[in-house]
Amino acid sequence: MTELVPPIDYIQRWEDLIRARRVQHDAACAAQGRTTDDYWARRAEGFRKFVQEAGKQADPFIDCILKELRPDDSVLDVGAGTGRHTVALARHAKHVTALDPSASMLKFLREDIGSQGLGNVDVINGGWPEAATNAPRVDVIISAHVLYPIEDVESFLRAFDGHANRLCFLHLMTGQPWFDQIQLWESVHGEARRPQPTYIDVVNVLRQLGCFANVEISWTDMPRSFEDIDDAMDRFMESIAVGEDEGKVARLRKGLLEQLAKTPEGRLAFPHRRYPLATVWWETGALSGGA
Repeated sequence: MTELVPPIDYIQRWEDLIRARRVQHDAACAAQGRTTDDYWARRAEGFRKFVQEAGKQADPFIDCILKELRPDDSVLDVGAGTGRHTVALARHAKHVTALDPSASMLKFLREDIGSQGLGNVDVINGGWPEAATNAPRVDVIISAHVLYPIEDVESFLRAFDGHANRLCFLHLMTGQPWFDQIQLWESVHGEARRPQPTYIDVVNVLRQLGCFANVEISWTDMPRSFEDIDDAMDRFMESIAVGEDEGKVARLRKGLLEQLAKTPEGRLAFPHRRYPLATVWWETGALSGGA
């Protein structure tokens, strides 16, 4: 008798991926006498630079949302960061609420809200789903590149689906982060980086929860240019968990210099590459009841 292939528990698979990657990163930080508690506080300024650079090109996530967004819609941006999508959608929606656990990130968002005179944006400092009770119920809920470190993915998605009247949108990578693909972690730590979940993992988790989600794949340029090698170092020190270890600092600098090249404008940049990203979206209420 032919044995059947056992079903995959995609929620458990998600948790296993998150746990293994987090343990590896925590260990790298602990070796330097540090923790990951203020990870985003240390990355906020560099992340803001990336958002400003990426904002100069078309955003496939925004394009996908705008196909369905109505002028009188309210929107909740979960994990808004420095506000790339919050600011863009504020010009098309009646109201946008930005939620993020990093006060450092939200500081930059508030600056942009003020400088651009956006009167239809509110900001909440908190994580999801813990801060869901502080956020208004909305027509459309979105989240971009937030799920990767979330171990309890089921609670996140159930609260996400239950907080919107019409539509839920997620934006995720189709493969591993591009800085993992160029093996900066390996060049610094001497071991392969543990993988994180991608869009197909959340699609499978949603299916396990009873939701057949829509998926739109788009290709985008990944702009990564820097003023000089010191600027590049500043942007990668946290994500590669380098700390103040002189040997690791030297290995990161060497790894970057081997791949960066001068642009006609005199900046440093990685070779041009296009990268596929996925927007996963569904009509609210599609998830089945909890066990």
